[in-house]
Amino acid sequence: MDISKLVNSEDLFELNLTGPDSDEPLGIRFMIRSSESDAVKKVVRQHSDKFLASRKKKLTTSKVEAEYLDKAAASIASWDWGDHDWKGEKPELTFEKAREVIEEAAWIYDQVAAASEDRANFTKCLAKGSPKQ
Repeated sequence: MDISKLVNSEDLFELNLTGPDSDEPLGIRFMIRSSESDAVKKVVRQHSDKFLASRKKKLTTSKVEAEYLDKAAASIASWDWGDHDWKGEKPELTFEKAREVIEEAAWIYDQVAAASEDRANFTKCLAKGSPKQ
């Protein structure tokens, strides 16, 4: 077995959102990038570069929160809202819209971040689209 191919951080994981008060699927599907993917690492590096370049170099809670939200937003590769809306519309995926959704709906952030951070979601051993979160 070629161990170098066991994890593919550029694969996408199908996350079927569940309700915040249940494990029932909502019919909303997000395709999630690994936190180790190039696209997500690029956002993390931008935050690090900005921090290191600043003269004050003071890390605040709001800066840390912003980094986590940006990282999660970058991990959303696509989405399908099914029969659901966000604020009365079918949202088109942009980084800004993804950031808005996960910032305002912590329960969505929790599911997106967990799926992106779970390396098992990006291994060849786990079937894509698994209900595992």
